[in-house]
Amino acid sequence: MLIVAGVATGGFFAYRSMSADRPADASVGPTAQPSVSAAPGDAAGSSSLLDSEGSDPEKMSVNEAFPDKKIEVGGRVYTRVKVDMADDCKAAATGPFATALQDKKCSRVLRATYVDGKKRYAVTTGIAVLPTKEAAAEADQAKDLGKNLWFRPLPGSASSGADRVHIAGGYAAGLLWGRYIVFSYATYADGHTPTAKEKGLDTVSGAFRDHTSLVLERRITE
Repeated sequence: MLIVAGVATGGFFAYRSMSADRPADASVGPTAQPSVSAAPGDAAGSSSLLDSEGSDPEKMSVNEAFPDKKIEVGGRVYTRVKVDMADDCKAAATGPFATALQDKKCSRVLRATYVDGKKRYAVTTGIAVLPTKEAAAEADQAKDLGKNLWFRPLPGSASSGADRVHIAGGYAAGLLWGRYIVFSYATYADGHTPTAKEKGLDTVSGAFRDHTSLVLERRITE
């Protein structure tokens, strides 16, 4: 699996830091210049509720993380073709990042893979659950997208259009919010690595990350 940024040769991680009471947003993109964007949930108030198990004790379920079989993201309708909840977080990640999740007491990683109606895009998105925001931030430091040390994409069946998501080149996007790591990985369903002329996967990945983060916003607002 090759995670690409801009062109299909390697990759990097562009980190966008927020103020202390906001999530930190991180994504792979065509430029390494940091920027600041609006944090989800800010309009609804502080996100400190999500900072620890003490203030946010309810366990996250598959039904909460991925309530709908069909979702609309970025103007396209996607169908969920695979879902997984790993209580052993190492099984849902790779290398030192997987070890860091375990060391920081990650309790579960929830993943789902979606495919659009034309079977052009296959996207794995999900949420990792840690005990505190400090544990999530420290685990996140162990990632290395250039070496594919992050979350594992979740392949679907041969007929689903997502059978190559784990071996395809694509764009990753992530977000730290309290004790959670939200992530997405967007690929072309046929498994080819995007060329420099092919645009849009980064937008797809970012849109899925933002859509999945709404699960956490609902925890704050509801």
